Formats: sequence, structure tokens, C-alpha cells
Amino acid sequence: MKITEVVATAIRMPRTEQLTTSYGSENWATTVLVQIRTDEGITGLGQASVDAPFYGESTEGMIANVRAHLAPALVGEDPLHITRLNQKLRAALPDHTFSHSGPEMALWDLKGKALGVPVYQLLGGKVRPGLTLMGFVHHDTPERMAEEAEQVLDQHGYSVLKMKVGLDPKEDLKRYAAVAEAVASRAVIQADGNTGYTITEAVPTLKAMETIGSLGAAEQPVKRLEDMADLASRLHTPVMADEAIYGPEDAIEVVRRKAATVALMKLSKHGGLENVHRIGMIFEAAGLSLSVAIYYDLIGAAAAHLAAALPCVTWPSPATDLNDTIVATPFEPDGLELRAPDGPGLGVELDWEKIERYSVDL
Repeated sequence: MKITEVVATAIRMPRTEQLTTSYGSENWATTVLVQIRTDEGITGLGQASVDAPFYGESTEGMIANVRAHLAPALVGEDPLHITRLNQKLRAALPDHTFSHSGPEMALWDLKGKALGVPVYQLLGGKVRPGLTLMGFVHHDTPERMAEEAEQVLDQHGYSVLKMKVGLDPKEDLKRYAAVAEAVASRAVIQADGNTGYTITEAVPTLKAMETIGSLGAAEQPVKRLEDMADLASRLHTPVMADEAIYGPEDAIEVVRRKAATVALMKLSKHGGLENVHRIGMIFEAAGLSLSVAIYYDLIGAAAAHLAAALPCVTWPSPATDLNDTIVATPFEPDGLELRAPDGPGLGVELDWEKIERYSVDL
């Protein structure tokens, strides 16, 4: 079997609610859909998230990179040799993990389809059905955030609620206190700073959140790794790495410096499933935990396969709400659990009419 064509398409879909972080606000989610076609009629599907202009690569850059650099590296190759092809992708375009992740995911989907097995089997088989979900409280006034937290817990009963901080320490504390009071003892809060604090802001702010109560994790409140390690030594609450880890070498450094005890995996940021799996092996060996972000569509299915196969994925996973999905196959949570599909490859099919509706010409 040989790869004959690699196709990249930009998809832009509306969010259910505006997402506000320390980077800025956005009402849309953009992804790059990748199809890898073969001479045997099997097509692998992959998807990469776009987080630019806040960080990572732009949509235009990712589409151009796939077409100009990554597709030529794959066409004519046997798609079953994923590790070797990942080496080719890195050689063709070093240090572009977001661009790599769409074709890389498509290779896993293609191999699973060719062998007639789900991706979690290619990763070593199941240790659990999938991943556990956490809730999300959107950025708003303290009163409205408290109201949303109560509604979300009443409806779903999550054990963890995520909220954004890192914008303004004083205002963050007001919002945190309101949510913590609403949560009471029903759940803990994952406060995501998106590198928005300096270390001099992070220490008193997060210590104050600990005093208020219900702080379950402090996600990447500062940017520098040395500040993460400093903060981790001062807090009783687990510090979670996000932007601090791209490749497995970063994970090694986080472990070595004791900068975090849990990390959030984002498939596009890490370059695809293989690197997340490697990071999972590092964290498992160190006795630490991972969470795998669901985000959207195929990325959610791939996250569920990784969570099913990696023993250290013990922290719940956040989802980003969209108004629609390009996945045609029913792929919904069972209670608080998002199970890895059992079909070949990623185990989901796409709605091509919706893809046409939401596609963006570049």
C-alpha cells in the first residue's frame, strides 16, 4: 500500500460561548482537516487545532506547510510505518508540531483501518474505556460564573470545574471566590492561567485561592519553567504543565525540575499521538498524571484512544464547546465518560456536507 495524496482543508466553526483567556477572546474555532489517500482506496483522517494568533502556527501556515513540505515527504510511502514517517515529517519541516499533527493523526487512523483494529489497540490496548470529563465555567462576572458553576454541577456532577485566570489577579480572585463558594464541596477547581501571571503575582494569588478553598490544580500560571518549579515548591495544590511541554524532551525537563505533577496534553501542540504516548511513558515512570484535551471532532476521538491506552491519564479532560460537529458517527459522552470508539482506526466517520459548509478557502 502506498500513499497517493495528502489533502488539507481549513474548517472554521462557531463556539457555543466566547472563550476568554489571558491571550484574548475568540468566538470561533479553526482546525485543519487532513486526508491521506492510498492506492488501495483506504483514506486516513486527521485534524489539527489552530491556536494562533495566541500561540502556535496560523491556519494559513499550517495549510501551506502540509501542501508544500509534508505531503511530498509522505506521497509514495507505505503508511503503516508511522515512526519512520514521523521522522521524515520532522526532517522535512522541523519544529512545526501543529503542522505535523494532522497528517500524523491521519496515519494512525489509516493504519487502524488497514489492519481492522481501533487506534487504542495500536497503542498497546485498553487499560480503561476512555477518558473522564470535567466541566468548564466561562469567563464572566463573578455572579454569573457562580450561577453557571451551580448549573453545570447540577446537570452533570463533574468532579472538576475549569475556569480561566491569569488576566488580572484581583479580579481573578473575585471570580474564583464566587465560583468556589458555588462549588462548595461538590467539586474542585482547575484554575488555568495560560502563562498570564508573573511569579510575583502567581504566588500570592494562588496562595489566596488555596486559602479560599476548592483549588484542585493550578494550570500553567507562569511561563518560565524555573518559575513553575518555584511555584510548585510553595503550593500545596498540584501545578499542571501545559505550555511548558511540547516534545518529550520538555516532559523530561519538567520531571527533572519538579515543575509539575500533572500535565495537560494537546495533540496538535505535541505533534500528534506518538509524542503524547511518549510523554505518557515518561510521566508514568515518574509517577505523575496526565489529562488529554478533547477539543473538537477527530481530536476528541484520538484523545479518547490515548486515554484508553495510557495508564497515567488519571486527571479529567476539558472539552471546548462548539455549536456543531463535523463527525457523523454518534460520539457522545456516557455520563462523565467519553469512551474510545471500537471501530477501525479512530472509529468515526465525517459529515462531508458540514465540512463543505464550514470549510474556508485558503
